[in-house]
Amino acid sequence: MTLKLQEIKWNLHNYKSKQLLLWGLKNGYIAPYDDKFIKKLRNIYIGGIPASILLLSDGMSNGFCYDRALLMSRAFLDDEDDVQLVYASIDSLKLNPKFVDKDDPLYADHCFVERITKDGKHLIYDTSSGLVYDKKLYWLMEHPRIREINKKSSLIEFVKSDEYYHPEDIERDKYASPLILPMIEMTYGRPTEMYSQLDINLLQREIEHFKKVINYDGVCKEIDDDMKRVRLKR
Repeated sequence: MTLKLQEIKWNLHNYKSKQLLLWGLKNGYIAPYDDKFIKKLRNIYIGGIPASILLLSDGMSNGFCYDRALLMSRAFLDDEDDVQLVYASIDSLKLNPKFVDKDDPLYADHCFVERITKDGKHLIYDTSSGLVYDKKLYWLMEHPRIREINKKSSLIEFVKSDEYYHPEDIERDKYASPLILPMIEMTYGRPTEMYSQLDINLLQREIEHFKKVINYDGVCKEIDDDMKRVRLKR
């Protein structure tokens, strides 16, 4: 494919995707994460940081689809709804001139969560965009070519056996929060950080909630005292 043709296809994809996105948001076929789901993510941790923060942060999610989709899937493992991880190439990567790599057959590979509700709805949770899509509309926008699917039973077994999954992460790794949270807070106001842009400022709210849960000021003081004790700080 010539560079000119690649650029034309990419521009057409962007135009079509924008129109479908606006139509989907207006008609309820695309939506941001709802409040009930976000609060459920508060009890799922990785590296001491709750998923409710990581998945609302574009900087912490966009480009990390394999890890973040797996993290999100944990929110559905105890539900009656079915859930699976889908690995597929998508047009947003396949047609993007910045990512095209003929030497890498998986350059357009993406991972997203498919949830099948009890009432038969098929929903796609894309952690890179931070949105929930009706499956038919997502397929129309991205034309996924499926490479692999991990079923709910496999996800449950993986989470059980995964050595880094510990319910006590919040206590074991809470001292990472003074390093990670300020980096996220610095992104407030960026155009890509939509969950810090909304009127209710969901990302800000979740960070403030987490700080209260772990007594953030106390954690920072403990670290400061430790650094003084070993003479790394005066």
